[in-house]
Amino acid sequence: MLSSLKEKILNVSLFHTGDEIQLPKKKLINVNAGAEILTHFQDQWEDLHKINEDNARKSEKIALEIDKISTYVSDNKKNLGLINHILITSKLSTNIDKCLKNIQELYNTSQTIENDLIQLEDLIEQADFNKLKEEHEYHLTQYRSRKEDSLASFKTELNAKHLKTIEEYEMKKNAVLAERQQVFQDAFKSDLEMYKTSGAIPGRIQQKTQNSALLEEIQLDLDQNELDQFFSDEKSGGS
Repeated sequence: MLSSLKEKILNVSLFHTGDEIQLPKKKLINVNAGAEILTHFQDQWEDLHKINEDNARKSEKIALEIDKISTYVSDNKKNLGLINHILITSKLSTNIDKCLKNIQELYNTSQTIENDLIQLEDLIEQADFNKLKEEHEYHLTQYRSRKEDSLASFKTELNAKHLKTIEEYEMKKNAVLAERQQVFQDAFKSDLEMYKTSGAIPGRIQQKTQNSALLEEIQLDLDQNELDQFFSDEKSGGS
């Protein structure tokens, strides 16, 4: 291509129709004529060559992608045909319906189990509450029993202290009464001896500040033989 262009340029420069101007012989051929045009077309040709090569590579890639897409579509078409065949000839629809029914039954069973578990949890909580209540009642009974035993022991201790106090009081009272009885008995004996001697009972003046004893509190410890002897002596003296 480049050689043909170069020849055409040379022919144009050497041969002309009509009147021709005679040029000097040394300037008949200009080897640089058209160099810029030649360079321009050469650069365009190189660019076109690169573009063609790039397009060829892209075409190869596109061809591969098209081949992949074609294979994918073909496989999907076969799969769709197989699925249609299975749906038409097999019992897949029936099996799907059975599976759906089984899933529904399983769901109902799970709901029943969940409700039963909730009731079981309620029963467990109630049993735990009853157990805790029984434990509290047992501890309360034990506490009440201990308190009753403590109260009984305290009552017994109080009764013992009260009886001891009463006993001590009775002992003190009896000691005072015995002391008073001894005093009155000594005074009676003294008056009796004086009566035997003088024949008269001496009068005794008691101070107002002296505590008088009650008659029922005074017990005279007299010898009955001595009293009988006293009255027999009185009778014999009077006769």
